[in-house]
Amino acid sequence: MLLFILAGFISFSTNAADCSEKIVIDSVEYKLPERWCDKKLDSLDMADPDKLTKLPDSLSFESYRIYVLPETKEALLLMSTQARKDSVFLIVDSGFRSVGFQKRIIKNRLMAGEEYQKVISYVAPPGYSQHHSGLAVDFVPSEAMFAKTKEYLWLKTNAGYFGFYETYPEDTTGLIPWESWHWTFDSDSLNH
Repeated sequence: MLLFILAGFISFSTNAADCSEKIVIDSVEYKLPERWCDKKLDSLDMADPDKLTKLPDSLSFESYRIYVLPETKEALLLMSTQARKDSVFLIVDSGFRSVGFQKRIIKNRLMAGEEYQKVISYVAPPGYSQHHSGLAVDFVPSEAMFAKTKEYLWLKTNAGYFGFYETYPEDTTGLIPWESWHWTFDSDSLNH
């Protein structure tokens, strides 16, 4: 009896972590880890590229051509103006990304020799990235050390007043990697 119960528990545990969703990159099918299950963006949440607007060079890392939705740009400009008054300089190195661009990010990392499981742990699969929405931005430096910057501390205190929230905050469960540099605009989340 105990063996039967134990076998059922093991079976349940395996299925709970099983994700049937897959992506295809260069005709190779890859299974998604549990982290991404049921998180694919609805087509209605994808930005229409014709509605995107370019961020000014003053907000863009090394004059990258970064595009976001107009409402994201407006809020980002207001937030950046306030941050500068507080001697904080917010610079963006990523905004909108197409599904094709997201595929190229993964493909390039795989071609550089990185293991798929490692890549997919910190790069959203194509179709799953908030960058597809035109509402998400990555601040410089877009890496773990951003959490130790005065820009991050300023955002933690002030970003909500401009409609931005930290998309992947520090998670004590370890299921979602912390991305202190990744912030998303949501006009419904404005702190007044």
